[in-house]
Order: sequence, then C-alpha cells, then structure tokens
Amino acid sequence: MFGFLKRKKVDPKKCLAALMGDYALPSFPAVVLEALQEMRNEDGSAASVARVISRDPGLSIRLLKLVNSAAYGSARKTESVQQAVSMLGMSQVEALLLAIGVRTALPDADGPGFEASRFWRAAARRAEVAGVLAAEMHPASRHLSFTAALLGDMAVPLLADCPSLPYEDVLEEWHRGAAALEDLEQDAFGCHHGDVATWLCQEWDLPERLAEAIGGHHGDKELNCPAAVHLVGFLGETDENDGVEELVARACELGLSPERARELVSLGFERGDSLAAQFS
Repeated sequence: MFGFLKRKKVDPKKCLAALMGDYALPSFPAVVLEALQEMRNEDGSAASVARVISRDPGLSIRLLKLVNSAAYGSARKTESVQQAVSMLGMSQVEALLLAIGVRTALPDADGPGFEASRFWRAAARRAEVAGVLAAEMHPASRHLSFTAALLGDMAVPLLADCPSLPYEDVLEEWHRGAAALEDLEQDAFGCHHGDVATWLCQEWDLPERLAEAIGGHHGDKELNCPAAVHLVGFLGETDENDGVEELVARACELGLSPERARELVSLGFERGDSLAAQFS
C-alpha cells in the first residue's frame, strides 16, 4: 500500500517525527472508517453503508446537514441517511464522510497565524472550485478532485497545534504573501504540509488514490494529481492574497478562457462559503 511514497525524496513520517517529537497524532473516527470500508466491500450497498452510518447519530446528523446545505442545491430535503446515499451515490458520500472524519479528527484551536474558521472556509472554497473545474476539464475525477482539494492542507491544523514546532512564523509569512506555503515550510523544516498529509492518509488508512492526489497538489509531477486539485493549490486563505489571478493564469494554460475560469472560481467560492457554514 502507498507504493508512491517510495518514489518521494522525503519520508514524511521521519520528517514529522523529527519535527514534532512526542506529539500524538489524533485518531480518525472509527465509525467513519467502518463506513468507508463498507463502501470498498464488493457486497456493500447503499443500505449497508447507511446502516453503519446510522449507528452514530452525530455522524448521521452531520452528513444530512452537509447534504441539505445550499452547496448541494437539492430542491427536496433529504431526511434519511439511506436516502442521502442513494441520491448522491457512493463517491460523493465517501467525499463527505472523509470531510467529516478529518474535520472531527483534527485540532480546532485558534493560534498565532491559524484561525480554524478561516482555514475551513478556504478548504471548502478550494474543494468546490476544484469540483467545478474538474467537471469542465476532466469530469471523471470530479469527486476525487473535490475531496483532495478539501483535504489538501489538512496537515496545517496539526502542525499549527504542535507546541514544539515554530509553525506560526511560517503561517504569518505566508499570509503576508512572502512566498508559497510549501516553499516556506520546505525552507524551514525540509518537508511541507503535503508530505505530512500523505503520512496522515497512511496512518488513517484513507484511499491511496486520495493520498497521492493530496501529496502532489503542489506540483509534484511524479504523483497522480488531477489538474483541478493542482490549480486550487494557488488559492490562499486571506482576501488580500487569495491567489485567484494565479489560478486563472494557470487555467488558461490548460485551455480555459480567463472569463470562464473566473466564472467557475466565483461559483466555487459561493458554494464553498455555503459548505463552510456547515462545518461550524
């Protein structure tokens, strides 16, 4: 499993262990993992997946809250987990379960350079922008693009929470627009948040295709990352350094017109803000 890690120059596990010392990784919610495993089961069905999810009332409520958000634009309210799974399909429900699981597992405390609400708004925007870009450019990867973009920076809250790591300086430089986050991290620590996220995926037994997309979202050409995920990696967290123009410029190199690229970004931002409201 995770054979692509052997091709990387940096071992993210060794890198993080050296940086973070005794800091304990958070656990991924067991019921979410069980539901994901049921989805991978050849005999799995909408009903069997729904049964697993429904055993946890909190997970069921959060899933239905996301499904019924304005980001999904359904005219009819979805009232049961089985209805949600049947309506959205396994791929989209997998994306939402992964989002809920990671959101639950990661630390959520604000600190110097890190604001949880700002982080998740940016993550939701990237996910929705990646989804609409993928639908236009390479539809088969739409669900993967959404999930990988949503979780691409999932190591950031973890790194920000580690007391032994001077990560706030890196974050504050990034927010000022000094350089790309991954470049600042590489200079400071010898690896970046995409490397760390691939280790989290491995530790949490998340799908390898997702781990590879996350690990390559900042342009590692050796990894199989959808173009839409790479494009939204240019988006920042602050309005002052939102990265939209760089995304548009790169999208034009891939065949989109500037007008269409901006239209899709605007649509993704609108949907992402709606989605982010459900994470609070």
